[in-house]
Amino acid sequence: MKSFAIIIVAAIVIAAILLPQLFFTVDETEVAVVTRFGEITSVRQTSGLNLKAPFLDAVTRYEKRLLIFDAPPDSLLTKDKKRLIIDMYARGRINVPKIFRQKFIDETDAASKAVDIISSELRREIASHDQSEIITTKRDEMLENVLLSVYPMLAEFGIEVEDVKIKRADFPGEIAESVYARMQAERKRKADKERAEGAEIDAQVRANADRKATIISANAERDSNIVRGCGEADATRIFAAALEQDPEFYSFQRSLESLKEILSTDTTVVMPVVGFGELFEQIRTGIDQATEIKNGASSAQTSPSSEDGAKCAEVSAAWYLAGELKVDQPDLTFLSIESEVWPDNSLGCSVDPGKNKVPGFKARFTYEGNSYDVRTNKYGSIVNIC
Repeated sequence: MKSFAIIIVAAIVIAAILLPQLFFTVDETEVAVVTRFGEITSVRQTSGLNLKAPFLDAVTRYEKRLLIFDAPPDSLLTKDKKRLIIDMYARGRINVPKIFRQKFIDETDAASKAVDIISSELRREIASHDQSEIITTKRDEMLENVLLSVYPMLAEFGIEVEDVKIKRADFPGEIAESVYARMQAERKRKADKERAEGAEIDAQVRANADRKATIISANAERDSNIVRGCGEADATRIFAAALEQDPEFYSFQRSLESLKEILSTDTTVVMPVVGFGELFEQIRTGIDQATEIKNGASSAQTSPSSEDGAKCAEVSAAWYLAGELKVDQPDLTFLSIESEVWPDNSLGCSVDPGKNKVPGFKARFTYEGNSYDVRTNKYGSIVNIC
């Protein structure tokens, strides 16, 4: 029984020694190179459990994923004899493990060799470009040239280069301050130019706006005076017509209005009651004399002339058209105005004309090459565009 236990223990010890020498595993992120007395016998790139000759075969594992070849910052000379501090790195992978094993001991040795090759090509490429080109426009093109140059070189070592990048490109410390100051001065010059151009445009816009506002205000004041005059003329005509129909009632109404103006608010009048009647009669007599039509005169003289009516119609038509087009009234160009007799108050725009004729005008304007006809009645109180 004791002998059997010894045999079991011995078997376990032998298995513990032999099994690691007989089997080895390959991870999915690794590639394994099996060598026998320094000669490569096989390359295992598939993950899993594998066999090897015990005590004869050695297994070397390499990274299957991307490797980073990071170079230390270096001061490089450009074509225009200026220096730049370049911090560069490259990425690549081991694509031919057998060649890689023959050339290098491990990944660290390979990274050192790759950095030397890439740095040398980068130094040559930077020496063929000016400093300003490297900083601004030629960086991508330059790195592409470096990649194309080092790709076949590193392929001889079983390494496939994916890309070459510059992490940082700085000026040397002794000239950085002067370069930054020059860059700031250049940016300030451009900013001042932009501000000056903006101020010039602002002044032009403000001047145009002020000029246009002045024109609009003057035209509005002019047109308001014209419309006010047309309204007063129309009111005078209506009063004159009322006077002819019933002079006594017109005199009485105007006398009441005058008395109301005289006895305004906060006015105190001290007189007998009879005096109010006498005051009213005096006011009425004065109004009768003021509205008396002299011999040879006619009430038609108080009505506005056809020219005044045309001007009122022109002003109303211009403002109506400006509102329809959503533009400023001074932007319209007046062409002509013609007398018309419209069939009704729709000024001929209705399909069913009325029975009462309406005298008026047709005004023509232009705006941006287009012509517009605006219809109005005699005094511009009714405006329409068909």
